[in-house]
Amino acid sequence: MSEQNPSTAAELNLMQSFPPGPEHRVTLANWSEGPPVRWSFMHACELVPGCEAHRGYGPVYDFPVDEQDINDIRFESVSGEMITFGEMLGRSYADSLLVLHHGRIISEQYFNGMKPHYRHLMQSVSKSLVASLAGIFIEKKELDPNEVVSHYLTEFKGSAYEDATIQQVLDMTVAVEYTEDYGNPDSHVTIHETAAGWRARKAEHSHVPESQYLFFPELKHRADMVHGEKFHYVSANTDVLAWILERITGTRFTTLFEQEIWQHMGAQENAAMLVDAWGGAAASGGFNITLRDLGLFGLMMLNKGFHNGQQIIPEAFIHDTRSNGDITAWLKSEDEFVKFFPKGSYRNQFWITGNNHDAFFCSGIHGQHVYMDPTADMVIVKFSSQPAALVMSMVENALLGFDALSKSLS
Repeated sequence: MSEQNPSTAAELNLMQSFPPGPEHRVTLANWSEGPPVRWSFMHACELVPGCEAHRGYGPVYDFPVDEQDINDIRFESVSGEMITFGEMLGRSYADSLLVLHHGRIISEQYFNGMKPHYRHLMQSVSKSLVASLAGIFIEKKELDPNEVVSHYLTEFKGSAYEDATIQQVLDMTVAVEYTEDYGNPDSHVTIHETAAGWRARKAEHSHVPESQYLFFPELKHRADMVHGEKFHYVSANTDVLAWILERITGTRFTTLFEQEIWQHMGAQENAAMLVDAWGGAAASGGFNITLRDLGLFGLMMLNKGFHNGQQIIPEAFIHDTRSNGDITAWLKSEDEFVKFFPKGSYRNQFWITGNNHDAFFCSGIHGQHVYMDPTADMVIVKFSSQPAALVMSMVENALLGFDALSKSLS
């Protein structure tokens, strides 16, 4: 295997025999990093329990198709090398790619054995879908973005979230002590994933709660930070938001998403959400959706929430997302995206580029993206199975490739 031509799951012989040999088994102990990711991200619901959001009984949305060859488009990579769009896909462990232009499919590609009906783990792209659901209840005035978390969830009294507002949760400006270090076995995100059932429990983690519902209220205030002061990326924020939606509606998160969004989309397949031992949604990263269905979501967001003949996500919420990011809070952050998008921001759990196309996007570790460019009238969805959680050069090269494609289409 090389960076130029990564091995597929089949070439790695992952889960190929019956039963697979010990060195080729993908289990709860090894699925979330390294070579097993090549197989596991298309089979996550076989490893962690999942709850389905039904697509409904209406017709599947029929994309018009106008196939174009985009893989030879060239751009300068972060290292200064000229590469093609196709080379970027190969080097970044792409599993599939969808490009919509003026609502038409101009490119649909599958790699690594992925098929159109396969659902793929979205990781933190999930956050943007959760926030969009929250936008519906903000529009209904059942959720007040200026109200504090403990108003809705008394369990958070005494925690970092007690006096944090819903908008601060949406914008990732909560002053919570939480380390998002995926390679550190003692980081908050590792404990979070263990409570969510994403990691096999080890003896040293016997203190980890058996459910996320017990973990989040334990999080304390970060001493060197004030709520709303700066962008501080914390996956737990999204899960807290999902819990609030459950509490105010009295409805399980996945059912709520099904009722408010998924049954109106014309989706091809059911969506699935990974859940913990108590049935709590792993909302910050647990959605599993097909390529075309995630393209529907991106198209809806590009069209200001209108899709399939109806207003699904409130237009006011999308306008707020694209227009009201706090660049001051953004520039105070140490996040690596800040260097890449110095005019950008983060609003309502979407990344705002601040570029001259007003592009905005959703992003998840291991190479997941939904990129929306209003100027080019373009949506790009990319699923990947990168062995490492976060390699910024791969993320940046993907975004540079998306920008090059949007300029070509413009």
